[in-house]
Amino acid sequence: MWLTQLLERNRQCFPDRTALADEHRSLTWAQFDERTRRLALGLAGLGIERGDRVAVLAKDRVEVLESYFALARLGALFVPLNHSLTGPEVAGIVERVGAVAVLGESALLDQHPRLPASVRIRVAFDKPEFEALGSLAPDRELPPPADTDPVAVLHTSATTGQAKGVTVDSASFRAIALGWLAVARPTDDIVMVNCCPLYHGSMVVSLTYMAAGATVVLMPGFTPQRALAAVQEHRATHIWMVPQMLRFMLQAKGMDTTDLSSLREILYGAAPMPLDVYAEATRRLGCGFRQVYGMTEVGGPFVTLGPDEHPAPGQVTARIPCGRVIPGMSARAADAAGRTLPTGEIGEIVVRGPGVMQGYWNDPEATREISPDGWIRTGDLGFVDEHGRIHLVDRTKDLILRAGQNVYPSEIERALMTHPAVRDAAVVGIPDEDYGEVPLAYVVAEPGTAARELQAHVAQRLAPYKRPRRVEFIEQVPRNPAGKIIKKLLRG
Repeated sequence: MWLTQLLERNRQCFPDRTALADEHRSLTWAQFDERTRRLALGLAGLGIERGDRVAVLAKDRVEVLESYFALARLGALFVPLNHSLTGPEVAGIVERVGAVAVLGESALLDQHPRLPASVRIRVAFDKPEFEALGSLAPDRELPPPADTDPVAVLHTSATTGQAKGVTVDSASFRAIALGWLAVARPTDDIVMVNCCPLYHGSMVVSLTYMAAGATVVLMPGFTPQRALAAVQEHRATHIWMVPQMLRFMLQAKGMDTTDLSSLREILYGAAPMPLDVYAEATRRLGCGFRQVYGMTEVGGPFVTLGPDEHPAPGQVTARIPCGRVIPGMSARAADAAGRTLPTGEIGEIVVRGPGVMQGYWNDPEATREISPDGWIRTGDLGFVDEHGRIHLVDRTKDLILRAGQNVYPSEIERALMTHPAVRDAAVVGIPDEDYGEVPLAYVVAEPGTAARELQAHVAQRLAPYKRPRRVEFIEQVPRNPAGKIIKKLLRG
């Protein structure tokens, strides 16, 4: 079991070095390994068995990863829940996976007093019962699960519909981590502030750095001030965030008074990096950037662009490439029939390799749909350039067909974002009697900005068929915690 080996190796090599920290506590690698051994026995004592599903409902904190590694030792499946979900949504996931237990924060657990009948155990992290579970002396070793046994059901971010449960095994995490280690080459002195939630595939980024012996700092939710304070307090060398978080951090009042000199690298993903944010961060922070392109169904991050490959801010005009696929995984652009497209030609990015999921939980039809031929269909439109770098253009479901011409919403969004008064933008297709579909732009802008002003701005940058039919102003573009635009809310 690779996850257990990760702990044992780091306990042996770095016993007194901090493994995890949050706002209330920290654990060394020796403590983390010992704690998960005891916790696994405690959970087994409650009646949790190999193959059982255990839901975790909490904001990011040390106990979340303690539970994850303890359940992995036990052979039970970790099912992290998005803490912002409604009662019916939480109950739906718990019922679909047949969870026998729910662990988490008491304040969040109290919001869901009635859960499906399969749940027979509820334990709060902040109650004495949870601490008692980890107090058992590890007088025996649990039989190690196989690398091919499922260890987690991670749910997708669900920007287009109901979240799907992605079943992954230890071999998937090992494949992604080893490929990432070979390319990113993280060192064991890294301290990484993790701004992204631990309840879906973005958590794998933290696991890959933990595999190198790095320290991971967790926050109960992102705020710019909290992220700045964490970097300064822990002398963080790396920070993992989505571009919108970086924008907020640059705008924060404490940005210029916080000591960020320890930062060596900003890891970003889940959405394109706005060029104005990239230019400002490069100027003000002076550190490197690493793009992370991943997908829960593929096991997490499978493509990266390192600091030495990032262009200078003035040298990029459209978008920054995602990067090259990590060793052990394969990715290409394919047409509708699954055929590989020539260099530079736009198609759907498809992926295969040992990191991909076992399948969607109890949903073979959806599994066949996303992987009809062994290649995972990402739903992203993009191309591979002559250097083997993957470039993303848009989502297949967001593509607008205007009188037979492809219109990419992300291209219009980038054009709008170059206007100094625009703070955020999202573009969707709407029905049109003459053209089939036309673009509609939703914009967050400075007070007093006129729609005709933005229309004229876009007209100078895009062909007529790409220009939005209308511009509507909104107070906030709806985004999920991973920073992705929830376009289904805009389409109505």
